[in-house]
Amino acid sequence: MKELVKVISKKLFIYSIIFNTVYSIANYGEAFALSYFGTSPLTLDKLIKLAICIAITRIIMLITSKIGSYIDGINNVKTQTQIQKHYFNKLQSMSMEQITNIHTGYIHKLITNLSFYFFEMTWQFEINVISLIIGGISILIMVCKQSIFTGLICIVISALAVYLKYIMIKNKQKCQKKVNESESKYNATFIDFIQNIIAVRKLNISKFCNDKITENSEEYLNVTKLNEKKRSMANGVFTSLMDCLLLVVIISTIIMVSNGEDGLPYLLFYLSTIGKLYANLNSLVRLIDITERFKITKKQLDDYFKDSKKIKLINDFNNIKLKNVIFSYTKDSAKIKIPEFILNKGDKVSIVGESGQGKTTAMNILAGLYPLEKGEMLVDNQLKKDCRMELVFVSQEVELFDLSIRDNLCLGKEISEEKIMQLLEEAGLMNWYKELPNGLETKVGEKGIKLSAGQKQRLNLIRGILIDKELYFFDEPTSNLDAISEEKITNMIEKYLKNKTFVIVTHRPRLEQLCNKHYVFEEHMMKEVIKLWDSWDSPNLSHFFCRKM
Repeated sequence: MKELVKVISKKLFIYSIIFNTVYSIANYGEAFALSYFGTSPLTLDKLIKLAICIAITRIIMLITSKIGSYIDGINNVKTQTQIQKHYFNKLQSMSMEQITNIHTGYIHKLITNLSFYFFEMTWQFEINVISLIIGGISILIMVCKQSIFTGLICIVISALAVYLKYIMIKNKQKCQKKVNESESKYNATFIDFIQNIIAVRKLNISKFCNDKITENSEEYLNVTKLNEKKRSMANGVFTSLMDCLLLVVIISTIIMVSNGEDGLPYLLFYLSTIGKLYANLNSLVRLIDITERFKITKKQLDDYFKDSKKIKLINDFNNIKLKNVIFSYTKDSAKIKIPEFILNKGDKVSIVGESGQGKTTAMNILAGLYPLEKGEMLVDNQLKKDCRMELVFVSQEVELFDLSIRDNLCLGKEISEEKIMQLLEEAGLMNWYKELPNGLETKVGEKGIKLSAGQKQRLNLIRGILIDKELYFFDEPTSNLDAISEEKITNMIEKYLKNKTFVIVTHRPRLEQLCNKHYVFEEHMMKEVIKLWDSWDSPNLSHFFCRKM
């Protein structure tokens, strides 16, 4: 909760409280004016003064409500964006294993709901709690002025009404949980039968299915009936208590009139304010309800992020070592073994092997995306935990955002158009670029859907070059390219990354030729090899001499 409170703009929050307080004072000030100038006998002078007071209060209320609404709108957007950024940063700290198991739609829904509840909490507090306090004080002053005994009765009734609403909310949450469970059970059964309608026909079990649907629907209906019955009864009691509050002040006024006192000012005041107080009490109850929902949603998110750690980025190194590393995705999956892997600054390393042996996984481990099951990772001979190398990962699965080509390539960096054009030319994309409707401002669509696989792969490499880091990882960077495009990309890697460190997973001999170190995966184990190149024209370019690690 503390970290979320920080997202509120303190200045805007204070401004909002000020304007909402002024609004509430003017709102109840109108009732005071009505009671003051509405005394018997009514004269033209009193009515004129009353009209002037009401006009002034209405103007104040109009101005403050508009300004307050404007401030709250800005605060809502700021709060929402800050909360989203807060949890986005938490996502960055999660392991790859955690991220792959996350239901993004569900997380997005939770964060959206949390933002809404958090804003509603602050907004309800500003608007309704302030109004309730001012209104309660105003009514208490008037009631106590009329009769101390009446004032005490009103306080007791109001307290009972608020407590009752609180109990209603608690019970509602328990009942609603049962309703949701029954609804889910009913829907699951119904959907299951629909999805397997052919099997239903083949087995001739329509009666069985209907009986099951009826059974679950009756359970759902009965739970809903019970929930609605409890809710209606509680609401009835709450409304009765508020009616009793009004009845008490009316009876007190009648007693005043019977004693020869002028009870009209009090009656006018109560009739004008009781309705407002009732609305404020309902709003207070809504605040309690929203607070409970906020707590539940916050706990759900905290459960998701409970194991997230702050990951330290390492941007400089002389050497990186993996020693006696063992990793597996599940208990039943093959164990990937890396007895020893050494990456010195300036090295160009190739990793080859059959599909599914663990090449990409090895790079993910090296990048710090997967935790080590066994073994250790050392950077400059120092054991590193909860850290990740700052690098550029040019993946086979190209990740493009639904932004412009410029944004996808530059990612916020200031890069000249001439530089971008040069790289597009070298990658063989100029003909394609010239046909774009909006040049670099053309959007690529969600995940680059408007582009071909080859175009995405070449843009991915250009982006990697423009990011300009010391360490690069490539995972089959030319897998979707023809021979001509492959040669262009290879030349670009050779030209722009000659002074960089990179690891490349590939089956392309031309890319292997760029490397000074070579590793091969056999039976899910990484081995270093020495390659003797005998013919660049041969499809089988090398002989492997494996040395023990």
